[in-house]
Amino acid sequence: MRMSHYYISLMVLAIGGLLATATAGVLGSPIHLTVALATAFVVVGLHSLVILFMLIASRLLREGHENCGLSPEYLQRSNRFFRERGGFFLVLAGALSIVTAGVLGYSERAFSIPSVVHLLVGLAAMGITFVAIPVELRALRKVEGLLDEARDLLDREDAERAQRGEPPVGSDHQPHRDSPKAMAAFVLIAPLMVYLYRALIVWRGDFGAVSPHPWLEISAVGLVLLLITMRGERRVASGDSR
Repeated sequence: MRMSHYYISLMVLAIGGLLATATAGVLGSPIHLTVALATAFVVVGLHSLVILFMLIASRLLREGHENCGLSPEYLQRSNRFFRERGGFFLVLAGALSIVTAGVLGYSERAFSIPSVVHLLVGLAAMGITFVAIPVELRALRKVEGLLDEARDLLDREDAERAQRGEPPVGSDHQPHRDSPKAMAAFVLIAPLMVYLYRALIVWRGDFGAVSPHPWLEISAVGLVLLLITMRGERRVASGDSR
């Protein structure tokens, strides 16, 4: 399935959920909260899918330009969605507005804000999503067509190179891999971040309530690995200097 097909499936769920949520809210139905939460997840996923696909498509076309000789025109055309702020900000507004409406669902109880504010923001969020849907769907289909065009171009070039007995374009490309030093630094730092998060955020600075194990031991392993890799790099550098 193409990405636009997944989008249409989510779109149907989002539209149905928004209409059901609005109806249940106006009627004061007890299922309003349940339907609203499920709909909020679907709507946020709907808008997030568009942004994620645009980023992935741009990355694919950038790789094609840098490693396969693809014209930079394809990358420029794929980035048009982000340059045209209307569409991009409309997608962000659709996702943020539905989250805001959900938070304001407790406005009367938690923030002493009249419940009518929640109603108005919810209706506004629904309207923004309805306006954003055709914009997002057109953008998805444009980028899908762009990827198809780039793929067909590279396939034709690979076929021509195969006839000449040459390897495919970009076959000699070596993907980037994190260095052992970077991986060791991650093993060193990440457990400490988890420990600090639990102590400072979860337990609000009460370090006595948080055990340093196994975070300390994992970080110690990372420190050992980091020292080993740094020592190996120094050996290689000294060998090269000779």
